[in-house]
Amino acid sequence: MLSEEALILTGAFVACGLLVLGVLELLWPTQPRRRARVRPAARRPTLSLVSDREAIATSARAFASPLAVEPVVAEAAIVAPLAEPRIADPEPLELELIPAPLAAAEASVSIEAPVVASAGEEAQGHPRRVHRTSPLARHRLERGRTPYVRRTAAALEPPESPAELPLVIEPAPVAGPAALSPASLVERCFALHEAGRDDEVIVLGMGALEGQDGQEAPADAHETAALWSVIALARQALGENDPARVALETAIAVAPASDQPAYRRQLAALADGVATALLAEADAHLRTGSEERLAAVRSATEWRQRAATATPGDERLVDLVAASEAQLWSTYERTVSVCGQRQDFRSARRLLREALDDPRFPPARVEAFREMFSATFSGEIGQLTAQAIRSVQEGRESDALAALQRAESLLASLSPDVLSAKRREEVDRRMWWGYSKLGERRLSADECEAALEPLYNALDYEVGADLRRQTHELLAQALEGVAHARALRITGLLEAGDRDAAIVQCDRLEALLSDAVGRGVRTDDLDQAYGTVQRLMTMLGAVSATER
Repeated sequence: MLSEEALILTGAFVACGLLVLGVLELLWPTQPRRRARVRPAARRPTLSLVSDREAIATSARAFASPLAVEPVVAEAAIVAPLAEPRIADPEPLELELIPAPLAAAEASVSIEAPVVASAGEEAQGHPRRVHRTSPLARHRLERGRTPYVRRTAAALEPPESPAELPLVIEPAPVAGPAALSPASLVERCFALHEAGRDDEVIVLGMGALEGQDGQEAPADAHETAALWSVIALARQALGENDPARVALETAIAVAPASDQPAYRRQLAALADGVATALLAEADAHLRTGSEERLAAVRSATEWRQRAATATPGDERLVDLVAASEAQLWSTYERTVSVCGQRQDFRSARRLLREALDDPRFPPARVEAFREMFSATFSGEIGQLTAQAIRSVQEGRESDALAALQRAESLLASLSPDVLSAKRREEVDRRMWWGYSKLGERRLSADECEAALEPLYNALDYEVGADLRRQTHELLAQALEGVAHARALRITGLLEAGDRDAAIVQCDRLEALLSDAVGRGVRTDDLDQAYGTVQRLMTMLGAVSATER
């Protein structure tokens, strides 16, 4: 007897064997399967060019004749015959034919009726395969009845094949540009802006606003303002910020009161964006202290001011305007300092006047900017005096005198309140120093007559007593040299017997000494010069007594 485990194991082996046999039967069957029924391929309907009436008649005849069916004995069950459906006569199709350009005669397209194989054809070719049960038996109908509803010729018409039919294309008439209504124009302009075609937006929008190309003007203020707003967007996209601002300001001016806040916010957004871009550009690319940077900061401040004016209640913009103005005045100060370092004092004064004349300039900075304004004059005068001294040292006395004269003219053109007392003292000291150096240079070269003019000019400036004393001493030396030189000429005139000319020269010398005393030169400093004049007078008196 087999144990229970052996019995279970035997059953498992048997089941596995049956499973393997089943799989093999599926893969390699022992008996050939029934050959699949192959239906004869339906003939493809051919296309022929016939007249429209012949095509309709052919289709009607094809669908009117019933298909030939082999008689089959009906099954035992008898079903009451259904009413035979009535087939309506096909209506003639009206086809509108377009003549082809190169066709010689009219042509139309029709479809031939499907061809049904006859008994002779079945004998020659493959016989028709019929169902085991006839259609009548399958549908429980009597002979001569059909369950199918006949379709019209138009329903069975196969799709036209472009490859087999002549393609006749008649060009559509070209219509002129339709005039756009104002509303559709606004929508179209906005769509063009979204597509990046901003140039076309400006052309279309401005043409409608100006009534060009037969376009109608916007119907009301609402549409006009909307069109200006879209034009502003296009201008902004093209980088034309000022025209965009003008367009938005126009939109605000023509818009109804209910629409104005939206356009004001758009203008504020434009102005704030432009200001931010200008400041970023200035920080990234422009040199600190340059006038280009100053112009960028000034323009950004003006844009911020426009933004705050457009939306007065925006506290953020008010704070940004205050910060921009503070940055503007600091930039002015830095730029003026750089101009002074380059010794471009005229540009520095121009910028200072521009800042002081601005109505937004804070009063707390006025004193500092006026001090800088005075410093430009003293700096320029110092530059001219330094140039004069260099010219003196290089032996170019004419250039030195010209530089000193330009500085003197600049100083004379100033109003008394331009320079502070301290600046005025500094300027006077520089001018005195330049003229004194020039006079001393000429005096060292024994050019006593030429040294008198710069030394007299040096006495015109308010300097300390010690400096004036130095000038007096130089003048005394120059006058002594002049007296000695003129005494020689006067003596020569006396020896030549020209007493009258000698007397004139002696009188001029005495007047020169008297003028020096009047300019502050002490008489004690001119003792030697006066002694020379006295000796000349004595000589002239002796000659006069001899003649008598």
